[in-house]
Amino acid sequence: MFESKQETDTMLLMLNSWIGLLLGILSISASLGLKLKSVRIPPYKHRLESALLECHYELNGQRKGHSSLDGTNRRHHAYQNDYLSERFDEKERLYSIKWYKDNEEFYRYVPSAPQPIKSYKIEGIAVDPNHSDGTKVLLRRLTLKSSGIYRCEISAEAPNFDSVQGEGRMDVIILPKDGPHISESERKSYHNGETMELNCTSGRSYPASNLQWYLNDVLVTDPNNIIHYPSFQNQHGLITTFLGLSIVVNNRHYIDGTIRIKCMASLSPVLWRGGQESIVQWEQPTIDNRVAMLLVKSSGNVQSWNICIVLVSLLLYLQSTLLPRVA
Repeated sequence: MFESKQETDTMLLMLNSWIGLLLGILSISASLGLKLKSVRIPPYKHRLESALLECHYELNGQRKGHSSLDGTNRRHHAYQNDYLSERFDEKERLYSIKWYKDNEEFYRYVPSAPQPIKSYKIEGIAVDPNHSDGTKVLLRRLTLKSSGIYRCEISAEAPNFDSVQGEGRMDVIILPKDGPHISESERKSYHNGETMELNCTSGRSYPASNLQWYLNDVLVTDPNNIIHYPSFQNQHGLITTFLGLSIVVNNRHYIDGTIRIKCMASLSPVLWRGGQESIVQWEQPTIDNRVAMLLVKSSGNVQSWNICIVLVSLLLYLQSTLLPRVA
């Protein structure tokens, strides 16, 4: 009985050892495979800027690429052109790295080829081969045609023939040279019950600017007050947007006798934001022609002025009716 238990314990110990060994081998094999660590593609770039696309991977436990890089613009000449050393280290393992824009190949890196780097002509793509290698591609002088989805594809040689890929979108933008403009109106004052109509026009940009109206610094959200117009795109691809405002004026719109109206244009909260303000003066309803000048010049409290106007009108009426009797 005792010997049987001892043999069983020995077998369990050996079995656990074998399981641990197999798990270790599987772990090592997995860690030595081809892994995609990160794909870095700047989401926004300005026209004529440069963009650095990065594809960091791990092959046989060795990481390729610089972890300190990010997707923003830099002084690209500071980077080392190290594809020759990668070619020496990886020629039996890495097969190729390919870059695509909207599923069309524009760059290929094959370390075993006589010329490892090869680029293909695509509209909107201008590769700088002197600052591109197996982990990064530098694009120069971006245009609106450079916008799209970029994908890198990494392939390994035999025996596994592994393949990994990653992608991201980049949009090339053009900011407006000037802010939005509120249409000039001959009228600077309105009576209660009158409709105030204004138009806001954005500067030319790409993509289209988003316009919003603010009334006394409060965003106008009522669709009955907002008029949407079709945008206009010129021959260079720049877009101008228009937005109308229509409000029936009443007392609650005025603060100290004025309405503050603002048109705000934005491409992205992070990228650009600009606005224009317009001041509309208060003009109370005409009660009597003889006191109209007081109403036009009035900038005080609306209710108090209405009471004063009623009293003045009443006194004038009594004066005009009593004087003939006295005479």
